[in-house]
Amino acid sequence: MNKFKNSRIDKMVPHTDSSHTNYLSISRESDSPYQLLKFLTELSRALTTAGIAVMSIESILKKICLAYGFKAEEVISLPTFLIIKIADGDSKALEVALQKPGVLALDQVSRLYELINKAENAEITPEQGIKSINEIINVKRQHNYLKNILGYALFSTGLGMLFLPTFNGLFFCGALGAIAGLILAYSEDKTKLTPILPVLTAFIVSTIFFFGFKQGIINGSLTIMVPALAYFIPGAVLSTGMFELAANNLVSGAARLVQGVVILLLLLFGVIVGLQVVGLSEDYIIANAATPLNWWAPYIGVLVFTLGMYLLMSIRNKDMLGVLIVLLATFLGQQVGNYLFGGLFGAFIGSIIMTMLGTFLERSKLRTPYYVSITPAFWILVPGALGFISLAALVGQNYSSSIASLIQVALTFVAISTGLLIGAVIADPLKIGSSP
Repeated sequence: MNKFKNSRIDKMVPHTDSSHTNYLSISRESDSPYQLLKFLTELSRALTTAGIAVMSIESILKKICLAYGFKAEEVISLPTFLIIKIADGDSKALEVALQKPGVLALDQVSRLYELINKAENAEITPEQGIKSINEIINVKRQHNYLKNILGYALFSTGLGMLFLPTFNGLFFCGALGAIAGLILAYSEDKTKLTPILPVLTAFIVSTIFFFGFKQGIINGSLTIMVPALAYFIPGAVLSTGMFELAANNLVSGAARLVQGVVILLLLLFGVIVGLQVVGLSEDYIIANAATPLNWWAPYIGVLVFTLGMYLLMSIRNKDMLGVLIVLLATFLGQQVGNYLFGGLFGAFIGSIIMTMLGTFLERSKLRTPYYVSITPAFWILVPGALGFISLAALVGQNYSSSIASLIQVALTFVAISTGLLIGAVIADPLKIGSSP
């Protein structure tokens, strides 16, 4: 048995009255309870940075506590702060910490889940876990402009093949994606640019797009520009927020929804400013409905998109098969649902398949982390792109169609979040917050 499992919380005040519990400050030297709390805190911060739903974070922390011989009496994980109370018999300890915002590449998320697997089996000490988290989070990456530019161009082109009807539109879609990739690569180590990156990218990309449109170089609608901004469109954030609300995590869900809407508004602001700089009126903000180039284009598009994600989001080689399986299955499920009963049912079916297959692959020999495999699939379900187009149409004073589209977007979020819930209940009830 792990040495740490046999340790006792000998420096905590015994519990006498649940309404008047006293907590003694835990030594910061080598106390196992303090180190466990610190490990859980750092792990929660890392998972929050990665965008993991709070229910999943709470479940993971509870399982790790149990593995080390403690009971997690209270685990409250929110996007901004964390509260953990652990107990060993009648002794208790409490930790309150602020969460750290940020962004993690998918290879970092994979390494985090490998660490979680070890911790859930008590194969490492908390001290080793803390050291591993610091190594994962603080990894230094070299600038690779070619990788970012090519990755974003493929990412944008792959998405464009789902709803762009011409080769001309796909070419400019990829070109605008390459420009967005250049901006992303330049800002990689410039943290001051992070808060304004969505609006800055939207401004630069839209200015180039509208200038080309004004000069007659680009023929088409705003839909050509959407894939080039899709990296910043918060489809996953909005869907996760709806998922958390549906699972009764009201504070976290509402916070994510507000965050997603604000990002959409920032993107829209950048587009409008670009429009005005070029000298066009809002009447030019027109978005066509999704019409693929041909029946085969979306299927090729999924493959191109996956390759772009591999380069852009640093997916590990050994995770690529799992990511591709989930992407293709989600897309096929969505297409079947669309054909049988319409778009909402397609989003619902795609979401269920994505959740169940992602959970299965995490437990299979592939060991592809659930979050890594489902993150790219959110872009295939494209609720964020629909929301952006709807807002753009509203600014263009096309009120009737934009309001109808916004209602459709809201219902799409409901369909996706319901699919996530049902898929989680079938595949893994712990993903919606059950005690381990």
